[in-house]
Amino acid sequence: MFGQVNLLAVLVGAVISMVLGFLWYSPVLFGNIWLRQIGKSADEISGAAGAYALSFIAALVSALVLAFIVGAFGANTLGEGLLIGVVVWIGIGATATFVYSVFEGPPIGVWLLHGAYQLVVFVIEGALFAVWA
Repeated sequence: MFGQVNLLAVLVGAVISMVLGFLWYSPVLFGNIWLRQIGKSADEISGAAGAYALSFIAALVSALVLAFIVGAFGANTLGEGLLIGVVVWIGIGATATFVYSVFEGPPIGVWLLHGAYQLVVFVIEGALFAVWA
C-alpha cells in the first residue's frame, strides 16, 4: 500500500513543516500576533522540547498520509500536487480545525493563523510529493 510513497520525500516534507512552523510562529512572521491571540507570552511557550518532538511525529504522520493521497491519485506534476494540497486542506485541515474553533471559542484569528500555516504546508508537501514521486 505504501510501496509508492517516497519515504525520503516524507521526511523532507516533515522537516519543511517544522522549519516553516518555527518561522511562522516566531516573531519573524506571525509569532507576536499568535501569542496575543492566545493570551500567552513567549516565556510560557519556550522550552517545550516535548512539544517539538510530538509536533515532528505529527508532521511525519501528516506528510505520510498526504504522500499516500498524492500517490493514490497518480499525481506527478507540480500543478497536480498543489491542487491535491489545497483540496486536502479544504476537505480535512480547514474544516476539522474550524469545528474546534467553533466549540472552543478562540478568536477567529487563531483559526486563520493555524489554517493558513496548514494550507502552506499541504501545498508545499503536495507539490513535493508529486514531483518527487
